[in-house]
Amino acid sequence: MADPAITSVHAVLPDAHLIQVPDVPERNRTLFAGGNRSARALLGLWRVTHAAVQTFEPDCIHLHSTFAGAIGRIGLALSRNRPPMVYCAHGWAFDMAGSPPKQAVLRLVERALAPACEGVIAISEYERQQAIAAGIAAERVVTVLNGIVDAPPPPSPNPGPTRRVLFIGRLDRQKGFDVLLDAIAPLADRVSLRVIGASVVGDQASVATERPGVAMLGWCDEQRVRQELAWADCVVIPSRWEGFGLVALEAMRAGRAVIASNVGGLPEVVQHGETGWLVMPDDAAALRTALLSPSDAELIAAGAAGRRRFLRHFTIARTATSLSAVYRQAIAMRSTISHALA
Repeated sequence: MADPAITSVHAVLPDAHLIQVPDVPERNRTLFAGGNRSARALLGLWRVTHAAVQTFEPDCIHLHSTFAGAIGRIGLALSRNRPPMVYCAHGWAFDMAGSPPKQAVLRLVERALAPACEGVIAISEYERQQAIAAGIAAERVVTVLNGIVDAPPPPSPNPGPTRRVLFIGRLDRQKGFDVLLDAIAPLADRVSLRVIGASVVGDQASVATERPGVAMLGWCDEQRVRQELAWADCVVIPSRWEGFGLVALEAMRAGRAVIASNVGGLPEVVQHGETGWLVMPDDAAALRTALLSPSDAELIAAGAAGRRRFLRHFTIARTATSLSAVYRQAIAMRSTISHALA
């Protein structure tokens, strides 16, 4: 954290996510076996969380993600003298595709659990409005935009005879990879697509196969991702729903234009016609047009504008400062968080 008032952080996280906290000392990390959401796994999550709270004695607890938020709030609500807590879903489960009854139940659960913590953090204004629409009191929800660590951008793209397009993400229905493939199907000689990612939720193996003009790279380390961003003319995010869109930040940090769906929090990140272009989700024809219509000069200009926007609004330092303010209020007041902090 950038705030010197936060002197120590203890992280409880799945062992597979250890790479995400390189700056947290080993003594301040509690790992558990992630990878499934069985009752046994969730009980294990609660046990290690409870043990970490008892040992570390935190001044404030940040519960991140739906399952950690539910387990933590339910379990710690029963504890005596629990520390102040804030919760961030990082994408509401009820906002994802699903049956109306399931979505209604998820809204009810989130509404019921909201009073069990001092405040709820939304990762975009869209997410905040979704929380309020679900029945969570507006004064309990504060928007803290995501941020990432800055890195020097590569040189501006050097346009070639084909448009070089990069996709980064899961090959699942949410991310709209099938829509992207439909969009470029007639464009094998005009578009070169490289894909970083794999199917995680569901199975899109039938569409995630090599075809002319498409290179499937699988998951890549950070260095390779940066190399592919340097190669790309633009980054495409054809999601069907998205609470925020971290891939857009990675693209903007690298000075690359973004072509994305006009859904969820993406319009708060990508400025249509300035840092990229927005199209309606599930519209392969519109996506195809957006991939081809901008000139090389327009793509370069949008990438440069995106880099400037990233530096103004989406650095990790800015996010850390905002989160620190939320933690301080939760600790000092043990009351609902004011949205004025955003």
